[in-house]
Amino acid sequence: MKRSGIFGILGLLNGPQTMGRGWVFWIGFVVFVVLAYLGPTHLGLKPYKINEFLISGFLAASLSILWGYCGILSLGQVAFFGIGGYVWGVIGINLWDSTGNTHLAFLGGILAPTAFAAIVGAAMFLARLKGVYIAILMLVLSLLLETFMLQTADPEVYSIGKAVLGGSNGLRPASDIPNAAFGWGESVVDFNGRRAEFYYFALTLLILTYLGLRMLLNSSFGYLLVAVREDPDRTETFGYDVRLIQLAVFCIAAAIAGLAGSLDTARINRVDPEVFGVSANIMVVIWVAVGGRKDLTAAILGAISLEWLFLWLTTSGNPEYATIVMGAILVGVMLIAPEGIFVFIGERLRVLFGKSGLFSVERKDSVI
Repeated sequence: MKRSGIFGILGLLNGPQTMGRGWVFWIGFVVFVVLAYLGPTHLGLKPYKINEFLISGFLAASLSILWGYCGILSLGQVAFFGIGGYVWGVIGINLWDSTGNTHLAFLGGILAPTAFAAIVGAAMFLARLKGVYIAILMLVLSLLLETFMLQTADPEVYSIGKAVLGGSNGLRPASDIPNAAFGWGESVVDFNGRRAEFYYFALTLLILTYLGLRMLLNSSFGYLLVAVREDPDRTETFGYDVRLIQLAVFCIAAAIAGLAGSLDTARINRVDPEVFGVSANIMVVIWVAVGGRKDLTAAILGAISLEWLFLWLTTSGNPEYATIVMGAILVGVMLIAPEGIFVFIGERLRVLFGKSGLFSVERKDSVI
């Protein structure tokens, strides 16, 4: 009998496509969330430092559902991140004086990369591109965006209202790029990226996104994603439009990446062409591969952990070794735990708790 209401929601949160289904997992999740919210006030965490880690979690989630669950590797995921950031800045600069909030900037930062993904994805999937061809094409698109944005220094040509694209200097005037601000009139709440308010805002959004994606991935749509990853030809023989499924998840991933880009621009009040570069694209792949691409939780944990490590390395006096260490970690994890380090840890926990059903991490890799 199919469950509905609250039991249906709990069933989706605990479904077999995501790691962790027992009460031990959810107790651990609640403890982690509580500690995260207490971080700035009781644990000495500096919000302006860890806000970047939260944003990396959004990017990792976007690549995980695309690559890990549907089998589409994108080496240009930050293209959507950058588009979201630029659109946030352009709309914010132009509308802040008249609206006093960033509602439209927030919406535009999500919808613009989604629309771009719909156009690019339709072309790719209608042409039945797959595998390395999609990966390379997305990287090339991201680098083309970087090249174009570097050539937009002329303010007389490359300006959108009050906003000037600015070439290598980034979107200008940077001082006019607004913080995230929501509300109307005197009830506007401003989230400064260097203060705890932004941290709580980004953390809440990340938790809601995570829970929403768990429900999506454990729904019938999530089963179709895994089916397409495992055997797209067989999935098509059952009457499913594989290209439409691929396009849908491609757009969802772009929307989440665009959200991350919007938050990042609001956090530092700056965005420049470097955001589209090779290094940024490869780093996202490393996060997800090391954490565990086939599981949403593992991918997010991998991103936050590696971004913290990367920041520590770059600020410890030896920044030139940071990228080398990231590469070495990737090679080491691929040799020792090819499914990802957090998936590996989850499997060990399943051995300890799985028989009693307290901490189940077993997932279904074939659904059709």
